Amino acid sequence: MESRTRVPETTCRTLGEGVGLERMNAARSAQSVVAPFAICLTIFLWAGTCAEILSRGTYHSLDLTKLYLLVMSAYAGAAEISKWLVNAPTDPTQDPRLERMHRGGFFVWLWFIPLLATYSWRFFDPSIPVPAALEKITSGLVTLFFLKAASRKLRHKEHGVINASGAEALEESDQDRDITEIVYEHIAAAPQGMSAAEIRAAIPKTGRSQVFRALEKLLLARRIRRSGRPHRPDARYHAVILPSPKEL
Repeated sequence: MESRTRVPETTCRTLGEGVGLERMNAARSAQSVVAPFAICLTIFLWAGTCAEILSRGTYHSLDLTKLYLLVMSAYAGAAEISKWLVNAPTDPTQDPRLERMHRGGFFVWLWFIPLLATYSWRFFDPSIPVPAALEKITSGLVTLFFLKAASRKLRHKEHGVINASGAEALEESDQDRDITEIVYEHIAAAPQGMSAAEIRAAIPKTGRSQVFRALEKLLLARRIRRSGRPHRPDARYHAVILPSPKEL
């Protein structure tokens, strides 16, 4: 009979996080490739659309709606899927600038303002054209914006979020404060420090997002320190021993 070696649960979780982070890095590489196309297409199509409106239809802009929405969907999809694959909370402040602009609705407003201005202008001059691409792109970007917002909301609920003050900030409850102290006690009792996976294994009934919120609060309070890169499997947390009043 073949002997089977049982792999510790913490090792499985650590390996899972490592695979997820590798996939996230690969997706970010894909984002960096798509980003220039998204920026160039946005500038080209937006300028052409405005030129068609201001020229009263003398200039006809190219209708590249399908290509543009495909590029924007690919960029937004790669960003969101990569974060779902990481089995840990993500930090919205570390996102690329283009992704933060998309999350804030910049592209929706960029196209919605010319659309609204054109419809308003037509009240006084019905000869003003409304480019077909303008309506299609605006409606497509609005749909993409809300789909991404819904996915991000669900992901933050499932995996948690770090530095949520500028995003969907979660209020601290009494249970969170209790868990923060429990996490600190476990870390303080480990001379070699603990990884996030080891902490979750030591407190099995605690959610992943609660553990990472507790770690973030302890780091901000300087009650613990972190060795290694954030969100990496080799990152470990160590308790900071403060001097007693007698030693001071």
